[in-house]
Amino acid sequence: MKKILLISFEYPIGKSYCGGVGQIVKQSRNVLSELGYEVYVLISSHFEKKRSVKLLLPDGSLTYYRNFWAFEKEHNWHKFNYIIQHFVNWARELKKIKAQGGRRPKIIYHFHSILKREKDSGFKTLNRFLLNQERMIEIADRIICPSRYEYDNFMRYFPYFSEKVTLIENTIETFPTQKKEIQNIKKRYGIKKDDIISIYVGRLERIKGAHVLAKEISKVLNRHKNLKIFIIGKALEKDIYKKFRSIQKRFAHQLFYIRYLEKSKLFQYYYLSHIYINTSLSESFSLSTHESALCDNALLLNRLPVFDKFRNAAMFFSNHNVNSSEFISRYEKLIKDSRLRKTLSKKANRIAKDFLISNKLNKDFSRLFEKL
Repeated sequence: MKKILLISFEYPIGKSYCGGVGQIVKQSRNVLSELGYEVYVLISSHFEKKRSVKLLLPDGSLTYYRNFWAFEKEHNWHKFNYIIQHFVNWARELKKIKAQGGRRPKIIYHFHSILKREKDSGFKTLNRFLLNQERMIEIADRIICPSRYEYDNFMRYFPYFSEKVTLIENTIETFPTQKKEIQNIKKRYGIKKDDIISIYVGRLERIKGAHVLAKEISKVLNRHKNLKIFIIGKALEKDIYKKFRSIQKRFAHQLFYIRYLEKSKLFQYYYLSHIYINTSLSESFSLSTHESALCDNALLLNRLPVFDKFRNAAMFFSNHNVNSSEFISRYEKLIKDSRLRKTLSKKANRIAKDFLISNKLNKDFSRLFEKL
């Protein structure tokens, strides 16, 4: 049986926060296991070998190593047939493997966003991240692109490596409705029949547009007493987090912050909600947007090219006009108009379902390994 090592900075284990990258790594692991591979996941969020790492074994058990050297001693890189990198750490080690002669693992770089694009957009992307991503693109035998949008960007930024890249679009993990859990949520937060529920899912940082939401929602909450908003995500920028906490004190029965939810529980919040808010300034795919669309939410989205698939099935806003808030006006339109919410949610649901039906992650991976 051929062995595969997936490398990621996060993975949904325990009760710690896990974003979209970890969710895709999990789905990739499941598909590759179904295809007959022996799959390991190295979970390492650091760049220093002295820091601890975790290894998820094929049987689902988790092994902890006090440092990277301890992992290497027990699991030599060359024991694997394929190494799939989902992050940008350990690029130097992988480059050494590529330089060695004889039998070596095939290296696949499964990227989740083009960091150079984010840097060019003004975000504070660390230079070492940029350098390591370019190293990974150079040394990889094959490159997996997560969406058509980023595929086009890759061709624009890295045309020299166009023959390496293949498109394997992200897919969505779904969970059924749990009526008892939804009733418990309603009771816990005092949700009444006529309340309008909104949900934001994402890290509390500027790249996710959390500052936009923090700036504007007080006005909306003040005007609509039947509005309740759930903010779900890890706080990465203290000033934004403090702003939300301040608003929460003023609107204790309307604004609720939850750092982390298991995916099955998160889906119950989606099912309960009427409006999904995505203020993000940069997205490569956005799992949460597709997930909320599947759960019949009306979408309120920042006007990004990646969301073109929802162009006739969502309410869009832009922050370009500093003298007016398009966000507030579009948001209030959805709050007041139940027929509009229903129309948009049906359209978005259909688009997300069609995407889910057409997505064939197992076939895409099979084709990839056939060519290696």
